[in-house]
Amino acid sequence: MILIAHGGVGSPRDKSEKVEKAVERGYEDGMSFFEAVVSVVAELENDPYFNAGKGSRLRLDGSIQMDAAVQSQEDIGAVAAVEDIANPVRAAEIIHDSPYLVVAGDEATELAKNHGLKERDLKTEKREEELEEMREKLGEEEDLTETKKFYDKIKGGTVGCVAYEEGKTAAAVSTGGASYSIRGRVGDSPLIGSGFYVGKNGAVVATGKGEEIIRQLSSKRCHDLIEEHGLEVACEKTIEEFPEEHSLGLIAVNSEGESSANNREMAQAVLRTDK
Repeated sequence: MILIAHGGVGSPRDKSEKVEKAVERGYEDGMSFFEAVVSVVAELENDPYFNAGKGSRLRLDGSIQMDAAVQSQEDIGAVAAVEDIANPVRAAEIIHDSPYLVVAGDEATELAKNHGLKERDLKTEKREEELEEMREKLGEEEDLTETKKFYDKIKGGTVGCVAYEEGKTAAAVSTGGASYSIRGRVGDSPLIGSGFYVGKNGAVVATGKGEEIIRQLSSKRCHDLIEEHGLEVACEKTIEEFPEEHSLGLIAVNSEGESSANNREMAQAVLRTDK
C-alpha cells in the first residue's frame, strides 16, 4: 500500500510530525486502502491543531459546521454542514455505504448519531479566541458584500488522505470550514472533482481556497493531467494554472507512487507497506 496524507495547505511543514503520528495511529496491519484513508483522516480530526473535527473553525455566529467526503473505486459518500459529530469522515463513510451520495445539514447530523457516531463539544478556547478577533475586525457590519474584503483573507484548511493498493485507489477529506463564513456555507471538500477525485488515473485530494478550487475543479483537473504527464508533473501543472493569490495544495497517488504540490506550506506524511 502507498498512502499520503496532508494537514491542510498553510500548515507549516514542521508540523508534518503531527500528520505522521496520525498516519501511525490510523493505519493498522491488515487494513484495506479504503479503511486506511478513512482511519487516518479520523485521527487528523481528533487533533485540535488541524481544521477538522476537534480543531474546526467557528462560523461567524459561533457555530461549527463541518464537511467531509470519501470515495472508493465503487462509490462516493459526503456530508455537508454536519454538526456535533466527533468524526465527520465516519459520517461520510456511512453515506458511502447508503443509497445516497451527499447528505447535508441536520439530517446528516441525525443520520450520523443514529448510526452510533459519538457526539462531542467541538469548540476549543483557541477557536473561540479567533472568532472574537474576527468579530472585532468586522465591527458592527453585517452586510455580506462588505465582509468580502475579510472573506478574501479567510483562514480555512482541510485534512486529507489518498491511498493505492493492488490497482485501486481511495480518497478521504474533512474540514471544519472557513473563518468569516456564514452558516450553510459549503466549500470544496464534499464536492467531487473539487476537493477530491478518484478515477482511472489515480486518487487526488485538494486543499486551499474552497471557492476557487470549486471554480477550477482542481482535483479533477489534476487527475486528468496524470494520464499524459504522470503524477508529479500533473500536480505541478495544476498548481501553476491556479491563481497565485489563492492557496492550493494537492496530494495524489496511483501505481506510480505518490506525489504532492502546493503554493503555500503544507504538512504531509507518506506511508508505504509491503502489502
